[in-house]
Amino acid sequence: MSSFDVHAYRRVLAYPQAVRAFATSSIGRIAYTFVYLPLFYVTHAAAGSIAVAGAALGLYGAGAGMLAPGRAALIDRFGPRPMLTAMSALFGSVLACLALASLLGAPAAGVVVLAGLAGAVAPPLGPTMRVAWATLVPEHEDLKTALSLDATVEEVFYLASPAIAGALLWKLEPGAVLLVPAALIVIGGVVFARSGAVAPMGSEQSREAGRGRSPLRARGFVPLLVFPLVAGGLAGFVTIYVPAATALSGPAVAGLVLAVFAVGSALGGLAYGTMRVKGGPPAHLGVLAVGLAGATACLAFAGSPASVAGMLLSPAMVVAYLLAPRIAPPDRQNSATTWVNTSYNIGSAAVTAAAGALIAHLGAQASALLVGLSALVVVVVAWWLASGRPSPSQSVSEVHEQQTSAVEAGR
Repeated sequence: MSSFDVHAYRRVLAYPQAVRAFATSSIGRIAYTFVYLPLFYVTHAAAGSIAVAGAALGLYGAGAGMLAPGRAALIDRFGPRPMLTAMSALFGSVLACLALASLLGAPAAGVVVLAGLAGAVAPPLGPTMRVAWATLVPEHEDLKTALSLDATVEEVFYLASPAIAGALLWKLEPGAVLLVPAALIVIGGVVFARSGAVAPMGSEQSREAGRGRSPLRARGFVPLLVFPLVAGGLAGFVTIYVPAATALSGPAVAGLVLAVFAVGSALGGLAYGTMRVKGGPPAHLGVLAVGLAGATACLAFAGSPASVAGMLLSPAMVVAYLLAPRIAPPDRQNSATTWVNTSYNIGSAAVTAAAGALIAHLGAQASALLVGLSALVVVVVAWWLASGRPSPSQSVSEVHEQQTSAVEAGR
């Protein structure tokens, strides 16, 4: 049985400091989705080569994604306020240097190096905000709503930011446009770091238990990461499958289907945040992952499951974000949520890279069936391995109570 709480989002935003923390972190997070298009044109202008521009974007993406757990570990170790402030300022400064290098006609090698450096220092504002929600929202159903709102807004950023950047590039030089995310990350990141929402993460008491333990060593954490890994892989497959399957219909149809997939993900996350469903988060995650894999397999027979898969994607990630802090040590909350992000990105990158060759060899329909059924087997096995760790009866609010007790003890 399930029901909808129509006032859920209003209630979440009414919590003290919630609006300020979420708004400022969102200002900084817009920069991530805004960077790619002007960065491509900056490196292309410097090198005169699409290959070099692609390599620069790859370096930036690799640094931003693969090094994220290391940056999150620094935040867990030294506290979010100094680390987020330093990373936000450094990231904005590197983007400003990229903009200046482009406007002054710097050599391509320097631009590519700066692109890689920018990715390496990108502050993990999204994962830190998701940890902050647990300190802002005391009731576990409201925490689910908060994380759903977070996921939906992030999805909107990915949809809207490239269009806004493209509009600015129509009138301005790419280097000048790159100053926009540089300003956004500094303003949003620094103000967010100074907010009261992140202060409890920096207390000595909140980092005392489990000092030095990686979340990867926590019992049940690695099986949990299989779910965002598979979700990212399925999302990456859909982005390649749709253009291949609609090749005869043209790019416009492919773009429309992918837009429906993305909008479905945003709407699915928004709806999930208002739902009150029986069962614990582990059960929800298993059902959502199985549904996502099944919908992908059904792409072999019809195109409409793409919208269903999209609607299940954000809710699955929301539940993964709910579960990760429950399993990880109390002093590794930022690392835990960042590993969820990283697993998703690894799955997306790996399957995206392999999907083209798979489709060329087997055909679109057979590939969809193979990928979907393989994902189904993987998530069922991971669900079985993760069962009981933690128990489905364990409430998300228990983690909040542990964090709150640690903070109170330090006051």
